[in-house]
Amino acid sequence: NDASEAKPPLPKDTNWAPIKPEYIVKDAPAPVPMSSGAADTRTRFKKRPRDEELPLSERMCLASVLGNECRFGETCRRSHDLPAFMAQRATDLGPSCVNYDLYGYCNMGALCRFGSSHIDPVTGVNLKRGDAEGGVIPEPAPINALSKELQAQLRKNKYPFKTERHGKGKQDKKKKNQEEANGANEEAAPTEPAASSTPAESLGPAATSFSLGALPDRPVKLVDFSNKVYIAPLTTVGNLPFRRIMKKFGADITCGEMGMCTNLLSGQTSEWALLKRHPSEDIFGVQIAAAHADQFMRCAELLENHCKLDFVDVNMGCPIDLVVDKGAGSALMTRPNKITGLVKGLTSVLTCPITLKMRIGWNDNKPIAHQIMNHVESLDCSNRICAFMLHGRTRQQRYSRTANWDYIHSVASGTALEGTPAPRLPIIGNGDIFSFEEWERHKEGGAISTCCMLARGALIKPWLPTEIKERRHWDIPASERLDLLKDFVKFGLEHWGSDQKGVNNVRRFLLEWLSFLHRYIPVGLLETLPQHMNDRPPPYKGRNELETLMASKDAQDWVKISELLLGPVPDGFKFLPKHKSNSYATPAPGTQDAEG
Repeated sequence: NDASEAKPPLPKDTNWAPIKPEYIVKDAPAPVPMSSGAADTRTRFKKRPRDEELPLSERMCLASVLGNECRFGETCRRSHDLPAFMAQRATDLGPSCVNYDLYGYCNMGALCRFGSSHIDPVTGVNLKRGDAEGGVIPEPAPINALSKELQAQLRKNKYPFKTERHGKGKQDKKKKNQEEANGANEEAAPTEPAASSTPAESLGPAATSFSLGALPDRPVKLVDFSNKVYIAPLTTVGNLPFRRIMKKFGADITCGEMGMCTNLLSGQTSEWALLKRHPSEDIFGVQIAAAHADQFMRCAELLENHCKLDFVDVNMGCPIDLVVDKGAGSALMTRPNKITGLVKGLTSVLTCPITLKMRIGWNDNKPIAHQIMNHVESLDCSNRICAFMLHGRTRQQRYSRTANWDYIHSVASGTALEGTPAPRLPIIGNGDIFSFEEWERHKEGGAISTCCMLARGALIKPWLPTEIKERRHWDIPASERLDLLKDFVKFGLEHWGSDQKGVNNVRRFLLEWLSFLHRYIPVGLLETLPQHMNDRPPPYKGRNELETLMASKDAQDWVKISELLLGPVPDGFKFLPKHKSNSYATPAPGTQDAEG
């Protein structure tokens, strides 16, 4: 009773988690604030701590480390002095290298922070596994990777796109009109208007408002989402190593993080990395965001020609200001003409189907998702669309308060607005699913799709797909949760590399994930089940020291967990979460929303 009396009032739609009294901690110290100290939101991302990097002259050339000839020769600005590097090489972070154990060879050589298992300690020569121990196994080529040739084409604007840029046809027409007008003035003779002398076909799709005509007759294999667990696109934290964890726990369908079409079209390496697919992802899609139909179409040409995908998800729900201010994400919901252009454009280019992810509407007072769905179905492209993904919140709401599943059900059953029929395509609901009981209650009505779409619930409880499929609450021990993080680190070193830069990436992505994982409350500590997404726990202790550490809201404790797995952090290391992991508070400066 004393503990409950000391609790401050909670925001709307938020409850105290029913933790057993013996685990509640009174007078607990407040966690270290997760704030960048940036008052001006325009500079919030510039304030994020970054890993310190050595000057180029002090960094080793990778070709030299691996014993290869440097293609830059004497103009290379990196060091080639391997003996000097070995003399001051930092102590390894662990006894075994993930990549060497997998393939018998590590392509980081002496730069590997776990290199003692595959380099000569004196000379630094990179060793290969002997035939008696299994030899060298060729590393599989990455799926959906950006090749150097394609990147060069995109950066030099040399890629042979079939879709014209929006406005290019008008510019060409204006230029031709000007030339003809100049010619007319010189000859002093009347001529026909330039507009009538310019054939419409030469203006390209941009000038004809994407009037694409009949769609080509080609097979499109739709993805069956029914009775499957689908992991939604999750910005930053929905990376490839995380999705591999989700596959281990029973996820059926995965999707890459939101990729901005403009960045993909410019050949940005970091953006193309979001499209990479692991062989274990048997049903895989990517999510793209843009403000204009021509950007979607040109990006679709790249995906069609250079990526292996089962579907493409169109983002019409991202509430982040940086996305919305450009006319993408949730802003598209208010532009039906743009929706028409992107749907017709994508379905004309892709041989894989598309899905459309949206929110209830722009603001809380006017839900419009049902109107958008009926508009899309009127475009006669339904045979190339798998489903509508509907998040039960508005853009104004972002991730505060609870998801409106009543509206999702009303759209699926055709009762959202009198005279508006139910969409023919499946509607996959999304928002706050955190237990098998909640999911079964949502699908009782029978109108929505039987696909269970998980987002932040999977970040907080990555074993949630198993709970849903087996219809149980899993009281997973802290030691097993630590093993799960070990797997993530292993997958991360394989994906981002085992050199210092790769280790830094793995650590930061791990810390981003821990900013969500700490919200899980072990089943054995709760008086009543299930835990709900917005339940806020009072300060509590676990059943052992590790469980208590994993429940900490203090970012410094998350760093301690990373040190258990990746060794000590560098001097001066700082961490500021990119995302605000709780949906019951207003995001602080320097944070973003997690879901794409």
